[in-house]
Amino acid sequence: MKNQKLCGILPALMTAFTDDGIDCAKVARHTKYLADAGVHGLYVGGSSGEMILMTEDERKTLLETVIESVGDRLTIIAHVGTTSTRGTLELARHAEAAGADALSSVTPLYYRYGFREVKHYYERLAAQTSLPVIIYNIPALTGTTLTTAQLEEILSIPNVGGMKFTASDFFQLERIRAAFPDKVFYNGSDEMLCSGLAAGADGGIGSTYNFMPKTILAIYNAFRANDAATALMYQAKANAAIAMILKHGVIPSSKMILKLNGMDYGECREPFMPLGDEAIEELRALDVE
Repeated sequence: MKNQKLCGILPALMTAFTDDGIDCAKVARHTKYLADAGVHGLYVGGSSGEMILMTEDERKTLLETVIESVGDRLTIIAHVGTTSTRGTLELARHAEAAGADALSSVTPLYYRYGFREVKHYYERLAAQTSLPVIIYNIPALTGTTLTTAQLEEILSIPNVGGMKFTASDFFQLERIRAAFPDKVFYNGSDEMLCSGLAAGADGGIGSTYNFMPKTILAIYNAFRANDAATALMYQAKANAAIAMILKHGVIPSSKMILKLNGMDYGECREPFMPLGDEAIEELRALDVE
């Protein structure tokens, strides 16, 4: 039976930094803002959280801060993927002990691993925990493109509970959804949330959900109410903002929009660079909520 607790809208939480660690106060304030906006959960420690620019100890601190601040209100999926299986399993053990509701991981990073290695990686992770594991298919960043048959093999691993699908082949998503009706699927491309929901996704995980949760929730709620026209209207509103942040960089722009709307979330870590004045003025003109 599908785990309904995992369904819905989950911001891919960004990370606020101090000069030498995690800004726990800003993270706690932001997560409470998202909870008050009505999101269903948080996806913690993933790409939007700048996870490859963080140490494992910082990732543990981030997750602990989130669970302490809103873990009793929201579903928490801990992204535990690293460049090594050893590192991933260490973060997985910590996440389960800390109280996460599920784990997730991208396919193994940097080297162009073969399918046998990718599948073994997920087998190792799923065997490490009693929590459901959400695989994360994002070929544009990992360089790993999996066929429908290969994704179905991974989804058949015991304890794999679903997938975050960040790609545009919605025929593939629909076919996998049909093959695994009891697993949870998330749309991962913010600009195509309507398309993902139409293909059978149970919700979405996205970066822009950090600064416009009400608009994203409006898309989701309208779609669930079979009001396609309203869902598409809100998707168009979201896409106007998404087009601009794609122009200037998703994570730096998202943090800047939060700052412009009264919630300073700090800067991204290098090698990201601060935005220029022209970009800031264009972002200031956006209508987001």
